Amino acid sequence: MSRRKADAERTREIILDAAENTFLAQGVSRTTLAHIAEAAGVTRGAIYWHFEDKSALFDALLERVRVPLDEIVDAAIAQNGANPVICLRDIASRLLAAICYDLPLQRAATIVLHRCEKLEDDHPRISMITRLSEYAEAQVERLFEQIKLAGNLRANLSPVSARRQFHAFLIGTCFDWLQDTRKYSLADECDSFVETLMCGLFVEGALAAK
Repeated sequence: MSRRKADAERTREIILDAAENTFLAQGVSRTTLAHIAEAAGVTRGAIYWHFEDKSALFDALLERVRVPLDEIVDAAIAQNGANPVICLRDIASRLLAAICYDLPLQRAATIVLHRCEKLEDDHPRISMITRLSEYAEAQVERLFEQIKLAGNLRANLSPVSARRQFHAFLIGTCFDWLQDTRKYSLADECDSFVETLMCGLFVEGALAAK
């Protein structure tokens, strides 16, 4: 890589870091390119050299985040696939652990869930943080189908509704904790949260039979 290209890449990363910090501090809608330029120590022209507008900068910021949803689901199935109940418990634990320990993901999720106005345009990276991927959804729903066939899913739940509640519980937990991560340690309470989720989905005895 040439020195000029390396310098340009460093400037781009400085701008993205400044945007992340500014979005976290004052929200996306209240942040202007002038705010970001000041925080980055660059001109607005330097920002426009790298990004068409604030929306493009916002998308690039989220592009830096690696959300290994499919890998989490695949790893849990590979390790526990013979027991779908344990598999779902593992998926839930891994997802909450990612929010606890992956700081770039944690910061991006905070921006999306708490610092971002509702955007009219489609932003796939936002969806990736707030939803399971289509692949992960299908895999999780398949696990619930197996549990339903075994008679261990709560009687009033279908595999589809169980998958929705599974997802909603996890997103809700992240939403609550990310409002103020100093209030309590999600890492310390993770097992308890997951146990509550599991108990709400399965018939009595399903967890004991795992």
